[in-house]
Amino acid sequence: MTRRERLMAIFYGDIPDRPALRLWGVAPGQDLLHPDYAPVRDAGAAKCELMFHAGSPFDLRWGAEGPPSCSEERKTDSPDWVDHVGYVNTPGGALRGVYRASTRKRPGYTIEHYVKEPEDLKKLLSVKYVPHPFDPEGYRKADKNVGDAGIAVFGLPHAMYGLQDLIGSENFALWSIECREAMVEVMSEYARRIMEHVKAALAAGIRGVYGWVGPELCIPPLMSPRDFDEFVTLFDKPIIDEIHNGGGRVWVHCHGKMGPVLERFVEMGVDVLNPLEPPPMGDVTLSKAFERIGDRMGIDGGIETHDLMTMPAGRLRKVIARVLEEGRGRRFIFCPSSGYMEDPTPTERYMENSLIFVNEGVRIAEGMA
Repeated sequence: MTRRERLMAIFYGDIPDRPALRLWGVAPGQDLLHPDYAPVRDAGAAKCELMFHAGSPFDLRWGAEGPPSCSEERKTDSPDWVDHVGYVNTPGGALRGVYRASTRKRPGYTIEHYVKEPEDLKKLLSVKYVPHPFDPEGYRKADKNVGDAGIAVFGLPHAMYGLQDLIGSENFALWSIECREAMVEVMSEYARRIMEHVKAALAAGIRGVYGWVGPELCIPPLMSPRDFDEFVTLFDKPIIDEIHNGGGRVWVHCHGKMGPVLERFVEMGVDVLNPLEPPPMGDVTLSKAFERIGDRMGIDGGIETHDLMTMPAGRLRKVIARVLEEGRGRRFIFCPSSGYMEDPTPTERYMENSLIFVNEGVRIAEGMA
């Protein structure tokens, strides 16, 4: 099998000749966050199954026209951080959010969410929504560029996550009790917009893999299984059905403990779930997960990025061999739990272990073919 054929077999319900192995985010010739990533990038691009993410311009919340808005940059008490203050003026009233960004290429975080009071939910729907004209060329170019080395994933936003990101975890949980109906109204509208975007993609002939992130913000302990059913399954399943009916397949990213919700992804129709983190970050081993779901859904994951950063090389080799053996004869893509290039100052151990993951992993997997 080519690398592309191997991935497509996994997504379309078949057992591949051997487990696939990918280094999340790797692409040939991509810019580097640090020069030390170069050998890892080159090895991953040459040997691993590749998954490029692309799509068509789409703004879930504001549309092509967007609300009148502005932003300003504000200094903090540290040279390592700067605040980006954003203002959105809707017909229902103004919204303000603050994002603290790193000046040293580290992850930032939201310190003030745009939606602070239940009344702000009405403001979101007061904005006239005009979708972007559908343009499949970016996706088609990505799919052509990856060729037989992998697949392009058509990226979609997520209805629940689109709202949760504006509210934050604490208020999202509280409001799910206090003003659930208003939240569902917004998520329903977001899901409608996503569905229209999917229909446009299918009409344009995109029959490959569609993918999104977001459900991880609606699983225990953040939210209950009931919330998952009503905020994720209720909106995602019709979209998944539409994609399947059009000949496509679905990849979903969800960090966290999958124990309470694993079968729910199967029931929704998800074709491949990412990243299935092993204990202690997760609560289900790869072998136990496959015992529960069989071949009804593929799994993309199986190892923590933190393990690549910290584990002694000898132990890592044993873990790689064990996980690949657990995934033998299954719909399995061996992949770390996050992108390989997210630390601006990678350690020597992390770079060495990343190369072990690629080289030793591919060697063992090829021996299973």
